[in-house]
Amino acid sequence: MAGLLDFAVRFGTEERCIEHLAGLRWPGGFVCSGCGGRVAWRLKARPRVYECGTCHRQESVTAGTVFHRTRTDLMKWFLAAYLMGRDKRGVSAKFLQRELVVAYQTAWTMAHKLRHGLSEDPTDCCVGSSSGRDLHRRPGRSDKFRTQHGQP
Repeated sequence: MAGLLDFAVRFGTEERCIEHLAGLRWPGGFVCSGCGGRVAWRLKARPRVYECGTCHRQESVTAGTVFHRTRTDLMKWFLAAYLMGRDKRGVSAKFLQRELVVAYQTAWTMAHKLRHGLSEDPTDCCVGSSSGRDLHRRPGRSDKFRTQHGQP
């Protein structure tokens, strides 16, 4: 893929994005995780969801990905990933907000999830922590105060 125009041709519609994710999820065609059935159809009301023709189990192409449970168009997600991958300095949530025409919170969430998903080792933040409580703890004034006054 050479540039933005090629990207737009390949992922220019929601339908193409869904087909791409389905191809990545089921490279040899749909296979139900419940019964192993190979016949499925897409739901009209929820186009990202496939329903097994045998057991009627529903599986989403976005399940288990950074796109899980998003209401934002997949085209915008794919474009955000493209923009983040093309700029070696990284892109800000404010930039994504302007370019994708989404709310700042949506842009921030997209950038956060994509950075985490594209990182080399997303579990690296948990190394050395003894509990889930201190995963997001940052050293600061309160930590300095506690250590100076003999508190844990």
